[in-house]
Amino acid sequence: MNKSGLVSIGIPAYNRPSSLDKVLSLITNQTYENLEIIISDDASSGYEVKNVVEKYQLGDSRIKYFRQSENIGVLRNYQFVLQQSTGEFFTCVSDDDWRSPEFIEVLVHLLNENHEINLAFCDYHEIYEDGEFASGYPFSHNQYFRPFKSKYRLVRTISHYWQNQINGKCNLFYSLFRRDKLLEIDIKQVSNNFSYLGMDNQIVFKILQNSSTVLSNDAMCCLTCQNTKHYVNETFKIRNSSFFSNIFSILKFYLKDYLIYIRNSSLIVEKLIISLLFFPKIVSELLDVLFSKINNWIKKMSNGLRDKKPKVNIAAIDKNKKLQLPNVTIISVDTRDTEEALQALLYSSRDIDFGQIKLLSHFTPFCKDKRIVVDRIPKIKSIDEWCHFIIYDLYKYVNTEFILLIHVDGFVVNPAEWRNEFLDFDYIGSPFPVPKDNFSYRDIYGNIIRVGNSVSIRSRKILELPTKLQLPWVDYHGFFNEDGFLCCQYRHILEANGIRYAPLEIAKYFAHESMIPEIKNIKPFAFHKWMGTNSKYPNFKKKRFV
Repeated sequence: MNKSGLVSIGIPAYNRPSSLDKVLSLITNQTYENLEIIISDDASSGYEVKNVVEKYQLGDSRIKYFRQSENIGVLRNYQFVLQQSTGEFFTCVSDDDWRSPEFIEVLVHLLNENHEINLAFCDYHEIYEDGEFASGYPFSHNQYFRPFKSKYRLVRTISHYWQNQINGKCNLFYSLFRRDKLLEIDIKQVSNNFSYLGMDNQIVFKILQNSSTVLSNDAMCCLTCQNTKHYVNETFKIRNSSFFSNIFSILKFYLKDYLIYIRNSSLIVEKLIISLLFFPKIVSELLDVLFSKINNWIKKMSNGLRDKKPKVNIAAIDKNKKLQLPNVTIISVDTRDTEEALQALLYSSRDIDFGQIKLLSHFTPFCKDKRIVVDRIPKIKSIDEWCHFIIYDLYKYVNTEFILLIHVDGFVVNPAEWRNEFLDFDYIGSPFPVPKDNFSYRDIYGNIIRVGNSVSIRSRKILELPTKLQLPWVDYHGFFNEDGFLCCQYRHILEANGIRYAPLEIAKYFAHESMIPEIKNIKPFAFHKWMGTNSKYPNFKKKRFV
């Protein structure tokens, strides 16, 4: 009997003790705690793998360790951990991959909300062993997984056959499954007596015959590619060989692929459609490879031209020459574009040493940089809810005297333009334009306010005062804007409590948003929104990683 709510995590392990150590640190710290962790050591040489496991077993009774007397291979090892599992749900984790702390919690929630669905997954990234993002793969896979969410079986299964392996269809194997549905699959049969290394692909294909998929848009998983863990990725090798040798390779690969799909399909109409698509798929793949090679050639040529220009190695900058801001926390609050917000933080801190670098979001994205601190918050559903959080909750996450609040579309771009006088104030943001109506950018006395904006430096004092003074959350001429709340609506009360606002003469050097005359010929420390002279600054929403 399945233990209700229990998640079984299978980890086939072999000769990678340091990688296994990292994975166990992630798995044992999942926010969902009702786990059993099953490790099958495939007769690793020596006792390093066992020693790693025993270190974690000392403080965690959820871990079960098995050591095979002889090497049984990765396919049988997967079957073994599945057979040893007892949970309601099951997922497989390779011993060198990454999962966010929220991975299991989110996927269990998705399956509990969708009782008719048998697998839940999330977006993910391919990475190299050094943690760098891998090239040659899509940044986001959810667009390719969308057909698998269809309620119609043929849409799901035929799409799965048609899609290219490079788009990640086989990696749905790392989903969270209802364990009883996996046990219904004859793994020996779908793997051709454990000889077909694409077994993961066919397990997914079998599950899709009976259930659609539910997906999280957040990238809570990273899979390590092009290493000893991965089976020979024939698709990737084909794409990197010469075009003419590809013709034979593609024919051989897709014939084998076709026969496996036919064997593992249970509907006549499904087999017929797959057969009809066999030759169009080969032609499509050849054209795709050809265009890919042309595109790579163009990129190589353009990169060659760029390489002639002098480059600045940011990583080589002397730490002692970095701007030191130990009393400032750079922070971003984002539950919509979390990974882009992370990139904005990394870009802003590339040659500045802040007291802390914080990302407040609903999940923890993958990041090599150990300086990043992620604090988990509930998912924010609207801009009004975000503004309310900034006013009444942000101070709870800050320990330094000041914060620098940045966004996906507003961050530090010219560190050399820093001025120490920015910290003489409790609030400094971009200059506001002169309003064209009779109420915008005005305090209660009708005075026009020229400095505000959410991308800003704020003291801890101004962060705490709205809660301490119990300032009510009411609209300001029909709007709930947190910068207007602080800089206009309650300015008189905050100033009476000692809050100092930067004047236009200082703020124009801090950041730019509106293209007002006062900022002409000034290079700002930061910016907000890509307009006018700001359009030259990086846009992580267009180019996800740079």
